[in-house]
Amino acid sequence: MSKFGWAYIGCGSIANTTAKQIFRSENNRIVAVWNRGYEKAEAFAKKYGGKAYRTVEEAINAPEVEGVYIALTANLHGQYIRKCIENHKAVLCEKPFTVNAAEAEELFALAEKEGVYLAEAMWTWHNDTANKVKQFVSEGKIGKITDVQCVYSFPMAKGDSRLLDPKRLGGALLDIGVYGLRYCLELFGEPERIECKGRVERGVDLGETVNLFYDGFTARCQFGIDKMKGESFTITGTEGKISVPYFHMAWKATMKGTSSEKVKGSFQGLYEREFTNTAAEIREGLKKSRIITPENTLACMRMMDECRRQMGLIYPCEMEEEPEVQKIKGISHLGFNCKDLEKSIAFYRDILGCTEKFTMTYGDMVNDLKKKAAEKGEKPPFYVKPMEKMSSVKWSVYMSWSENTFIELFYIPRARRSRVPNPADDLNYTHYSLEVSDLQAFRRQVLRRGGAPYIDRDIEMGLDNTWVMWMHDPDGNPFEIMEYTPTSFQVIGR
Repeated sequence: MSKFGWAYIGCGSIANTTAKQIFRSENNRIVAVWNRGYEKAEAFAKKYGGKAYRTVEEAINAPEVEGVYIALTANLHGQYIRKCIENHKAVLCEKPFTVNAAEAEELFALAEKEGVYLAEAMWTWHNDTANKVKQFVSEGKIGKITDVQCVYSFPMAKGDSRLLDPKRLGGALLDIGVYGLRYCLELFGEPERIECKGRVERGVDLGETVNLFYDGFTARCQFGIDKMKGESFTITGTEGKISVPYFHMAWKATMKGTSSEKVKGSFQGLYEREFTNTAAEIREGLKKSRIITPENTLACMRMMDECRRQMGLIYPCEMEEEPEVQKIKGISHLGFNCKDLEKSIAFYRDILGCTEKFTMTYGDMVNDLKKKAAEKGEKPPFYVKPMEKMSSVKWSVYMSWSENTFIELFYIPRARRSRVPNPADDLNYTHYSLEVSDLQAFRRQVLRRGGAPYIDRDIEMGLDNTWVMWMHDPDGNPFEIMEYTPTSFQVIGR
């Protein structure tokens, strides 16, 4: 029988990884290639075979294409899956399958309506080792399950990595957490309840702890792209234990229970096996995969949706446009550290003609820190104690030069901020501040436009009764966005 012909959509890292095996395969071949950059597609085709095309429609409808493999970033999966279905081409799409369960459900429904094969490229479950572990569990080889531990965490997010880009669905959960959740799903089914706590920064999750509650046991999962914890899956039962190192591509597993068994294989050629199995299903005329079922793909997407809901993680592509564009009204203030606070106050008051709008002391800061700690049920930060000795000392002074526009002067003993226009100068700039009318709407707008990586501290109420969100520019210059309230000190004084 002739080799199965694949069209590759996307030529990134995962496409190169799979193509290395397909190129040497006895069962599969690449016959068409498309990438958003044509030159990259040309180089890919020259290396792995097939012909590069300038449009995706030409690639998926090229002669001898029997199936399409989508290897783009996950934010683009949906639109290209849809394009393939509309052209009645079978699809194997990389994980994570789509942005969320709703989009996946819509696409599976469309594929069923059009009679088109659609499956997720979840290579783990084309692996004999994974399926042997599933057999151990289903046959009760370790008795009744009492505990499950899953870890998948490596410091892989650096620089401008896709993993740190919310526009491209970066983060730990959808990139590697999907493997751990899917492993639990395949072995134990959907959990009764999920608890998730994550480390979300600048629009992506750097890691999370996910507890999946089943009848009689909890699967405790740790995922991360910022910490080195390794990769393992351990199942403990009343009669023994199953250990699977590097579970998502495992070549070995150890079971010690009512009997003992070691599984040893190889993850070499695992991608080729995935493509061969998928090709066989397509040629058989199936419209749904028996191995990577739509039901389990959808169930895993729902689990990840629930984790993201609990973390408050929403991607820019999931956000609707605001009916009104939020514009910056103007500069609220510029902040400076001062060597001699009283001298600086006198300068702006007596020389430049500003007026002193309001002052906050270190005592105000101490009270605010204690209040916030109490609300969280925590102890106040360690630096509160030395600050208490300075309770009556001025900390921040707002000098007004026009309505709602200020210079903010700080007194911070023995400290200078590192961000200074010129370290040799006495001038010690700390930040600038911009004013908007609706900070929540402005934040949503920033997120939709891909600005999540520039948010340092999310919206909170300041000491001055003003809403504030801290950001930085590409050079690292800090600034804040403020929304005045009717009781803002900037409005009514103090």
